[in-house]
Amino acid sequence: MAWFGQGKDTIEWEEFRDDVLFYKWPAKEIKRGSHLIVRPGQKAIFYSDGIVGAIFENQGNFDIYTDIVPFFSTLKGWLSLRGDSGLRAEVYFVNAKELTLPWGTRQRIMIPTPEVPSGIPVGCNGNLVIEFRDYQTFINKVAGVKATYSLEDVADRIMGELNPVVAEAILDGQQQMGLNALVGLQQNSRKLGKAIQEELDKELSDFGLGVADVNILAFNYPPEVQKMAEKVAAQSFVTDMGKYTSVSMADSMSTPGSAGSAAASGMGMAMGMQMAAQMMGQMGQMTQPQAAQPQQAACVCASCGYASPTQVKFCPQCGKPMGQPQPAGDRFCPNCRKMVAGKFCPDCGTPTV
Repeated sequence: MAWFGQGKDTIEWEEFRDDVLFYKWPAKEIKRGSHLIVRPGQKAIFYSDGIVGAIFENQGNFDIYTDIVPFFSTLKGWLSLRGDSGLRAEVYFVNAKELTLPWGTRQRIMIPTPEVPSGIPVGCNGNLVIEFRDYQTFINKVAGVKATYSLEDVADRIMGELNPVVAEAILDGQQQMGLNALVGLQQNSRKLGKAIQEELDKELSDFGLGVADVNILAFNYPPEVQKMAEKVAAQSFVTDMGKYTSVSMADSMSTPGSAGSAAASGMGMAMGMQMAAQMMGQMGQMTQPQAAQPQQAACVCASCGYASPTQVKFCPQCGKPMGQPQPAGDRFCPNCRKMVAGKFCPDCGTPTV
């Protein structure tokens, strides 16, 4: 094998930054006696004629002739591409650390609800983890044509797709979602993060990258919606005051003898007595007999004045046809012989009894 010169080169990535994804060693001719240095958090990739030949993942200082060439000899067909022309290859260093990218919706997303069909604005933010999926594709599409590529470039790639991806994850195939579910999205943050991760992973696969995980740290709403959510939480707290009192009393009893324990116990007992009094009052109202209501006549006989409680065609007292239903009163007219309202009969003026 011929070597290009007899000088010594050190193949390494010295200016290593956590936000930069790769570094390309500028020379393409590797001299005999050169050394390869792989630092923690780096991987070294040998690339030639469009093929990834070898990937060195372990950190260390490697001699090209004694360490690298014997390794190449185990790769079928890789050295045969060189022939007698010597060791010609490109060397790429890639960032092997966990690549964490903060993200957030650039503007709030309008999510329709039955209460507000035009949509309630919702924003969210968090972080995602980027990883290498295919070094061959990454070199062909990115490292081989760009001088550098950072997490900021990845962010520019995915942020344009972020809002529709987040909206689809929130709605989950529905046209609308309930208001209570909307203000409680944080409870489903893991499920939503998984849905967002799957879509963004597809977006980066064309570059040999992928999204390993998406974390949603917070959802944000306009102040009016936030106040409404706090009111709902407060109402839920008050409604469940009985459970709160029981828990508070149990906690205070766990540390006997303390001043805070005595105060908490007294407050809990007072609240419990007040709740018991309210419950007794409600039970008393439920068991109190209802005042007798005056019976309504279904129809009144025009001949004898008999007020029938049911609808009948003929009077069961005199056999005459019954009249139309009349409003019942609490007094009796001796002349008309029917129940009326008032001290005097509205039909004949006779004093009622």
